[in-house]
Amino acid sequence: MTAATKLATAAKQHKWLLPVILLSYFVVGFPDGAFTVSWLGISADIPGMTTASTGFILVAYSVTYTLAGVALSWLNRYQKLQNIYLIGLVIMGLGFTLLALSPNFAMIITTVAIYGLGTGMMASSMNAYMATHFTAKHNNWMHCFWGAGAAASPIVMGHMMGIANWRVGYFVIVAFLGVVGTILLLSIYKKVWIDQAPEQKTTTQTNSQPRRYLSKKWHQVVEILIFFFLGGTDYTLVFFTGAALIARGTETAYTVAIFSAVYYIGMTVGRMFFGWAAQWLKETSIVRLGILLAVVGIGILYFTGHVGGMALTGFGLGPLLPTLVSDTSNRFPPRKLAQLVGYELAAFGAGIAVLFFMTSQIMHFVSYEALFGLGLLFVLLVFVSNEILVWATKKAAATK
Repeated sequence: MTAATKLATAAKQHKWLLPVILLSYFVVGFPDGAFTVSWLGISADIPGMTTASTGFILVAYSVTYTLAGVALSWLNRYQKLQNIYLIGLVIMGLGFTLLALSPNFAMIITTVAIYGLGTGMMASSMNAYMATHFTAKHNNWMHCFWGAGAAASPIVMGHMMGIANWRVGYFVIVAFLGVVGTILLLSIYKKVWIDQAPEQKTTTQTNSQPRRYLSKKWHQVVEILIFFFLGGTDYTLVFFTGAALIARGTETAYTVAIFSAVYYIGMTVGRMFFGWAAQWLKETSIVRLGILLAVVGIGILYFTGHVGGMALTGFGLGPLLPTLVSDTSNRFPPRKLAQLVGYELAAFGAGIAVLFFMTSQIMHFVSYEALFGLGLLFVLLVFVSNEILVWATKKAAATK
């Protein structure tokens, strides 16, 4: 077989890979979206459930999500990333099934931890795969489908609660997971996935000058911190902005519901736009521009409380996660990618839990207005941490 024939065969073999990835990543957004609606039925149906219970549920979800990211490198020694992704989908489906059957709060916590593990396995393995084999453009597209799943699942759950109940809603979602799982299984069986080793994928800048990667331990620590601060930024703003505006007296519990929806719409549009713009903009430029837009958006929220600030914040923050994950392949050697991306997603989950909890306590004991200052601080910490690695990468590239 000639080289040209091999290339043509490979192109034909993998042409369905990106559509399979995009479709399957749609379901990774289900846990976040579905629970926001199902909680209304769960709290009414399960004895002893209160608003305070959501804190325990978030921690249970974040712990197992984080553990999945930490364990990715170890799992990757025994299974390919696409196999880990499929296993994560099965675990997520199991968690949803058990949640639909849960009779009490303890079982709710257990099942949320189970599907948190599955979601973490899916997110970390697929982000590692995308960082290895695709670009920031494709990773932004993939995360657009996460946003679509996060937006569609509440609609499905709300409709099923209208005609039946939240338990039936989760069974319908599990049925959809079954369809996606079947497609994934077939794609693996048909060898649609690229199994090329990362070391084979990389190229050198010139024949005489190989690419210089970051190699020090503190480089990895700073990289992980970027995602820790980003996780806290994302979730604290989308969850607490409504409460802060209600405390001001400018909004009601009914009208602030639109703020969360607008945030996720802005996030999805931002990922679509920057995914398209990635053909002209480098990862560093996308991150800088996204952070600038988020800072302006937070400022609008603080000074005016206008929903446009929420849209702009989501638009700016949206491309940061997929773009920063993709930029990992520019900074660190291929053999480190699976481990580092796993740690990044784990740090993102840890940031959600730690900074979310810290923000809730400060808002409770100090002032709800502290949210906007904390959101700005977290965004700036993402910026500073990333700029440190931008400088370190340039320094490494200049080293002969």
